[in-house]
Amino acid sequence: MIALAASLVLASCGEDDKSTPRAPADRGAIELTIRAGDGARRASTGTLTCRPGEQRATGALVKRAPASRLCSDARKLAPLLTTQAPAGRKCTQIYGGPQTAQITGTIDGRRVDRTFKRTNGCAIEEYARVAKILPP
Repeated sequence: MIALAASLVLASCGEDDKSTPRAPADRGAIELTIRAGDGARRASTGTLTCRPGEQRATGALVKRAPASRLCSDARKLAPLLTTQAPAGRKCTQIYGGPQTAQITGTIDGRRVDRTFKRTNGCAIEEYARVAKILPP
């Protein structure tokens, strides 16, 4: 009876998303939709698909760089893209311009949903980091 209760308790314990193994199809896969706006109601949009054996950019990203380079840059940016900016961080209060970027999708099965602006020193630095994968 005790063994049965213990096995039920253990069976109901789940792992969090960070430690759960991803499906093999998710490993190495990047699927992003990237939209950049200039602050004057003009926007450019493109998609980036990176999987073993397939690297493809569409829309405005075609003009940016070869898909292989965009995939490499997106992979390097994964820690920034898959986390939200820390709340309460102290940033210089300077304005960098009206440009914005919205990046959504997945990297290795992890969700990407980030908006980048140039509204303070921290945001300007993050925008500069992702600029290499934004439409021109």
